[in-house]
Amino acid sequence: MQLEPTEIKVNVEQQLLLLSWADGQHKNFSHEQLRANCPCGFCRASRLRQKEIQYPENVAISAIYSQGYGIQICFDDGHDKGIFPWAFLKKLMV
Repeated sequence: MQLEPTEIKVNVEQQLLLLSWADGQHKNFSHEQLRANCPCGFCRASRLRQKEIQYPENVAISAIYSQGYGIQICFDDGHDKGIFPWAFLKKLMV
């Protein structure tokens, strides 16, 4: 199974990240959904302690960087530590 998407698009106006895979699957993730599910150590620890992760209501993606096994997503609230592995994003689809 190929985990890396064939297409990655950021829709700034609608605040969506579109990922498409070779198997025909595609998913629109809202910027807020991605920020709420950030897999970085700080955010994971906060969720494990059942602490609410604070971020602005209309948080937006400011940049994305390829990391081979996933993408690093930077948000306009200054949070830039989250690397979202392709497998993690596939799991968020269901």
